[in-house]
Amino acid sequence: MNKRFMLTAAGAAATGIAGSASAVLVDMENGLDRWFGEHSWQVISSGSTVVASMAAGTYYGIVDGTFSVVSNTVDTSHFATVYGQMDLASGTYNVQMQDSYGDGWAWGAYTGYLAIGSGSGTVSAASGSFSFTVAGVPAPGALALLGLAG
Repeated sequence: MNKRFMLTAAGAAATGIAGSASAVLVDMENGLDRWFGEHSWQVISSGSTVVASMAAGTYYGIVDGTFSVVSNTVDTSHFATVYGQMDLASGTYNVQMQDSYGDGWAWGAYTGYLAIGSGSGTVSAASGSFSFTVAGVPAPGALALLGLAG
């Protein structure tokens, strides 16, 4: 009796035989001051690839249908808060943040911020950074392959 076994790319990633499959949605929240046109940031994988970014209010790497902006009409220093999700593989990510004018992400009484997953930070002068880790979740195909799907 010949038995064949085939491991898909997602299954290989989930078992640790190959790289990780993108299977984790990670929350992002970005508080913007009135001068957000000076703000930029990049999410960089452990392999030195930029997987998400923002420059002057233009976002890249946010999952379709998860992006939203809540404008602030009460506090003149706080422009808006942006929400979204990123689809990231397991691993550690470094976030580099910049302010092109060099005066930080603050105006008046409000200080802007960026929170992604378990990490967060702000820019108090020209730049700042933080790191966060995404725990791996096996892809659904891998669970089925291993007989663990519901």
